[in-house]
Amino acid sequence: MSGRTSPSSTPTTSPTSSPRAGVAGTRGGPPRRLPVPLVALSAAGAAAVFLLHLLVVRTYWGQRLDEHAFVGHDFFSSRAAQADSFLRVVSIGSLVLAIALVAAVAVFRRRPRLALFAAASVGVSLLSTELLKLWLLERPPLVPSNIFDNSYPSGHTTVGMSVAVAAMLVVPRRLLVPTAIGAGLFGSAFGVAVVAAGWHRPSDAVGAFFVVVAVAAACAALSHAFPDRADTEDRRSRRAPLPRIRLGTTELGLLGFALGGLGLFALAALSYRGIPWTSTSAGFLLSAGAIVVAGVASAMALAWAMLAAEDPSAQPR
Repeated sequence: MSGRTSPSSTPTTSPTSSPRAGVAGTRGGPPRRLPVPLVALSAAGAAAVFLLHLLVVRTYWGQRLDEHAFVGHDFFSSRAAQADSFLRVVSIGSLVLAIALVAAVAVFRRRPRLALFAAASVGVSLLSTELLKLWLLERPPLVPSNIFDNSYPSGHTTVGMSVAVAAMLVVPRRLLVPTAIGAGLFGSAFGVAVVAAGWHRPSDAVGAFFVVVAVAAACAALSHAFPDRADTEDRRSRRAPLPRIRLGTTELGLLGFALGGLGLFALAALSYRGIPWTSTSAGFLLSAGAIVVAGVASAMALAWAMLAAEDPSAQPR
């Protein structure tokens, strides 16, 4: 029968007003797009692993520079025992305990998926390092060395850096920057220690940083695409935008000025101590400084990408 539609035939709900649709969206609903900053950082980190291997490990001058810095650790043999003791704390038990503590933070914050992604970032980083070192990458014997097998990337540095970076994935965003600084310093301590103990060359530590950042950025991107319910609620209720780490020409200029001043100060300190800046001991000290800079910069790059991923403009349409 034509005419007006009877009240009984009028739909009482619509896809946009259904209560269950809102619940499904809160629980996650369809997965979100992968954030561009994190995907780009993951790709850049993976490319940096192979680029560093190509430039330093597979060239004569790269190996010579790496070995020059590595041999210098003998000058500080009194510290080698301390570095060795520090590295001995790494074991299967301590690694499992660290992962459990990181996961507990995420679970306490009602983010069980994030706990899995954080634990996965540690496990995949370690697996990637071992595959690269033992199976995929080779070190041609271009320069005489006391380390005969391929040692790139460093496994112990990967352990320390990956656990510290996993903490970045589970902390509240307001604590991300200070956590990133702590993570970079903690990972750098492992990087310097493996060189001081005579276990690895400087490039091995920096390569481990790049492996960890590549894997952690990928896990952070997946956690953003498949969020926990608490994360979804936080994003919907957030009123003020999160702080951004901005790197413009001014910030980069100041950073370069600071690094240059630090380098000059280091050379002056070496001269004051009577250590020629071309000696192997000076090479070790300068490489230790470079490891610290690389570790902190890697962690801060991940923090920048994680904060940028929270910006709606970073999401592809």
